[in-house]
Amino acid sequence: MKAIIAAAWYWTRMLPITKSIPKEMLPVWTKPVIHYIVEALSNSWIKDILMITSAGKEALENYFDKNYELEETLRKKWKYDKLEELDKIKNMANICFTRQKEQLGFAHAILSAKEWVKEDYFFLTVGDTIFEEKIFKDMLEIHLKTHKPVIALKEIPWNEVEKYWVVEIKNNKIISLIEKPSKEEAPSNLIIVWAYILPKKIFEVIENLPINEKTGEILLTEALSEIMKEDEIIPYICDGKVYDTWNPQAWLKANLEIWGQKSWFEVWRV
Repeated sequence: MKAIIAAAWYWTRMLPITKSIPKEMLPVWTKPVIHYIVEALSNSWIKDILMITSAGKEALENYFDKNYELEETLRKKWKYDKLEELDKIKNMANICFTRQKEQLGFAHAILSAKEWVKEDYFFLTVGDTIFEEKIFKDMLEIHLKTHKPVIALKEIPWNEVEKYWVVEIKNNKIISLIEKPSKEEAPSNLIIVWAYILPKKIFEVIENLPINEKTGEILLTEALSEIMKEDEIIPYICDGKVYDTWNPQAWLKANLEIWGQKSWFEVWRV
């Protein structure tokens, strides 16, 4: 299965730093956010990845490319351990890049991958959320058993549901998506956490969707609602770690929690 990583947004919540540095390149411990995402996909046997970027995000391509001058400098200084680290980055996956030409939302971004995806299903995630690789592996296992679309969900406190898209589940399938409901109106406290296994036919659905008047974007949730009319979407309620880095507080929390998982030996080496 191939994977798409949407990394085209400007992430205004992290300004001014994201004016010149892609948010996906911000460090969490000693690696950028995007490294964790590609690594988790690769360790889940997904080696073909298309990353959808936008203007000013050349650093993403450079990170996964060969740097001849740097590697030669390390070689001359006998820093072979660092060379080995760089080799691992280059060889983690087969990564292609394309750009979203206009900022018309998540769904519009993935249309860039329409001709690249040849299989019936593909994996979709975003460039600013770190997932424990167990989540990706579990989703793939569910898909292989059911041959259905799968969406990762996370349980949150009820008093936070009004910030997110909440799902309604019946008979182990998702039957509706509700945007930012009140605690009283929410059918559950389960939210979508940006990891999906979707059918290729969703590209055709997106192409026929209008731009949402409220957001000025083409919404993936509207495309998913259309898919649900024809097919089941299986919920995967994940118990693994999910680190969203969408704002300064979340990014700092991810750093502190991942730092806390390191041994004192690793901390001392840095």
